[in-house]
Amino acid sequence: MKLKRFKAQDHKRKFIIIFTVCCIFLLAGVFLYTTFAVFTEEKEFNVINGKYQDPGDLYFAFYVDGEITNTFPNKDSGYTLDEAQSSCTNGAEITWDNDTWSAAINFSNYFVGNMSRTKCTMYFVEMSFSDSILACNDTAANCITKNADKNTEELVYDETVDNNLRYIGSDVNNYVLFNDELWRLMEVMNNVVLEDGTTTSLLKIVRNESIGEYSFDNNRSFKNIYSEVGIKDTLNSGPYWNRTSGTCPFMIGALSSTLTTACDFTNTGLTENAKTMISSVVWNLGAVDLSSFISEIYAQERSGNTTWTGYVGLVYPSDFLYSVNLSEECSEKTPSEGSETCYDDGYLHMGYSITALASTTNSAIRVGDALINAAWPTWNPMHIYPSLYLNSDIKIVSGTGVESDPYIFSL
Repeated sequence: MKLKRFKAQDHKRKFIIIFTVCCIFLLAGVFLYTTFAVFTEEKEFNVINGKYQDPGDLYFAFYVDGEITNTFPNKDSGYTLDEAQSSCTNGAEITWDNDTWSAAINFSNYFVGNMSRTKCTMYFVEMSFSDSILACNDTAANCITKNADKNTEELVYDETVDNNLRYIGSDVNNYVLFNDELWRLMEVMNNVVLEDGTTTSLLKIVRNESIGEYSFDNNRSFKNIYSEVGIKDTLNSGPYWNRTSGTCPFMIGALSSTLTTACDFTNTGLTENAKTMISSVVWNLGAVDLSSFISEIYAQERSGNTTWTGYVGLVYPSDFLYSVNLSEECSEKTPSEGSETCYDDGYLHMGYSITALASTTNSAIRVGDALINAAWPTWNPMHIYPSLYLNSDIKIVSGTGVESDPYIFSL
């Protein structure tokens, strides 16, 4: 029998082979893991109109009108973030800036009780009317007009030849802060003639509270044309305009020897800042017949050649009539037929209007508090609510229009 030479096992060689194979598998595993990790760390999300590098522990979910979506609404979409409904997990907090259209995540209260990722859920809802006004990059008159369809319960077109946009009703969110006090935004008036003869659309406002009870006219002739009466001077060149004290028209009878009374507007007259916001416009002073329908009254106010150009006036009868949310029955009546029964659903208070009564030469028209009728004679003291047109470049910069949070204007 042939004997084979005995060979000792080469353990060292086996060890080297096994070690090499293990190293190869280990390196391959590390490479695959690193590649996967890099891929997941570098994935990009289109968040807040920009690129967001996901760190691996934060992600977002978007809802629009309650429906989940992967399409982020843009700034001009008419939507905004519902911050009350939106939230993040793990103690993170989300805040929103409409101006920059961006979100910020606050990690000051961040905690991780487990290894779960942080999820921020963002709910977008259609902007309210007031939010849309603030987000609108245009003049106040244009912004209100553009978004009128969001507030059809309070804003209605008057269907006159000028198609003005009016606030209507008794409980209306049309408060504005002007002259450091509350006023009411009555309407967007179209085709207003400025002092230079050009026409434009302007906001018209009225003071929320009376500045006092004064006569329309006090010169014993009992005039009823605004350009000729004493109260016009008080508002445009006298104590109210100059924010001083002085005398104002006031008679208590046709034979009264007293034609004026002391008045003090040092705290309630127009400030210099307020004056910069007022437009000098052409005020039409046509006399009105209260037995006419509303659209006819609007035309009568603008008929004839009687006008006055200036800053501060009073409301028109049509301002009052279009501010009332009329019932179907009342809409078919003239002011003479419906006075004291049809005009209780409006926000304007009783006082002198700027307009003369057509049937006499010494009667103006009073409006407000469910009433529109003759103010006879014009020496009779009555509440005065100044009214004016704001400059065309006025913008609304804050507020919601409610009494506790009025709109604030800026040039």
